[in-house]
Amino acid sequence: MQYDVIVIGGGPAGSTVATRLAQRGRRVAVFEKERFPRFHIGESLLPCAMPLFRELGVLPKLEGRFLPKYAAEFVTADGSQTQRYAFAEGLLGGSPSAFEVERAEFDQVLLDHAVEAGAHVEQEATVVRFDCELARGVSVVVRSKDGREATHEAQMLVDASGQSALLPSRLGLREMEPSLRNFAVFSHYEDATRASGEREGDISIVLVNEGWWWVIPLRNNRTSVGLVAPAKGLKGDKPDAAFLDARIAATPYLVERLRNARRVEPVRTISDWSYKSRALAGDRWLLVGDSGAFIDPVFSTGVYLGMTGAFEGAAVVEQALRERRFERARFATYEARMRRLVGTYTDFVKGFYTPEFAELLLHPSDVLGLRRAVTSVLAGHGTQSFGVALRVALFHLLVRANRRLPLVPRLLERRTHDET
Repeated sequence: MQYDVIVIGGGPAGSTVATRLAQRGRRVAVFEKERFPRFHIGESLLPCAMPLFRELGVLPKLEGRFLPKYAAEFVTADGSQTQRYAFAEGLLGGSPSAFEVERAEFDQVLLDHAVEAGAHVEQEATVVRFDCELARGVSVVVRSKDGREATHEAQMLVDASGQSALLPSRLGLREMEPSLRNFAVFSHYEDATRASGEREGDISIVLVNEGWWWVIPLRNNRTSVGLVAPAKGLKGDKPDAAFLDARIAATPYLVERLRNARRVEPVRTISDWSYKSRALAGDRWLLVGDSGAFIDPVFSTGVYLGMTGAFEGAAVVEQALRERRFERARFATYEARMRRLVGTYTDFVKGFYTPEFAELLLHPSDVLGLRRAVTSVLAGHGTQSFGVALRVALFHLLVRANRRLPLVPRLLERRTHDET
């Protein structure tokens, strides 16, 4: 075999799994269809990723390069109500901060780190065919930019192809999430108003009738701004620059934040991104990161879930290589763990689109440590903690009660919008 492992995709999940395996002395090849650096969203990271950066050995390359993020805040459209969740105030210990990153640079740092660890990386190299035979190994056919094709062989194949989800798409395993058929329209701005000091890097999640906005401060005076809403709300409108400008003008909080700002990137849009794969592993193959599942970005879980899957995926692949056992059942524990983790945040995301859930986020209770437990979830800490899970279950019970009983002040505009 040319390699022990072939990885499809060089984003955070792919570069991380490649680095971890290369650090163990494995021969790893990464085939990435694009040329880095390239624009990407998913710029707001979670504190729970900080220990992963440290263990990967890449943290010194990130510190000082990107803007620190100490909290997330939820804001009403007119800016009259704000609730800030400082990560240091969570129920459990852990890193009190994360980073707000320009993904083009961040992803490049991680991919370069994989090369330094010993991984072989080819860019503008598209995997066009693959074959996984339990008895023989795996092979992939890779097409380079000039159209030439080459075949490569390995013991294991890891799909980290992101939202293109190569293996699930080809194998008919991809399932869309019908209750989260959303779209996003977004761009970057310079000279937007922002806080100072420790609060400068806070992500603002702005609640509007049709969905929510992200406002993510980046370094060099840049701010990422985007609207996420159900696709059915478009009603034939095209989510272009005029659409984005009109929606900003209808949101007083954003009007104030962007009063002196100018757009410095093209307006981009994506849609229908929430899905999962019916299987996360098979004979000699494994899915990590977005290729296995992607949920709505409201809680900034993308990079964290991708890197967590990469760390755990690298561990089970390493064990499979040592034992020379590559059957699907070998990866059942990995699959179950990742499904539980994604499920925790999927429940939170689905709840977020209901007014009763958003109302409790704006007016959290400190009774029994509920607010601190929610803070831990927002930071990515405590996903395996019984104490956090118990309090989160109680939070969901209060959400259901709040549907009928006014436990906290109402978001009347959002309720009226949902009713219509």
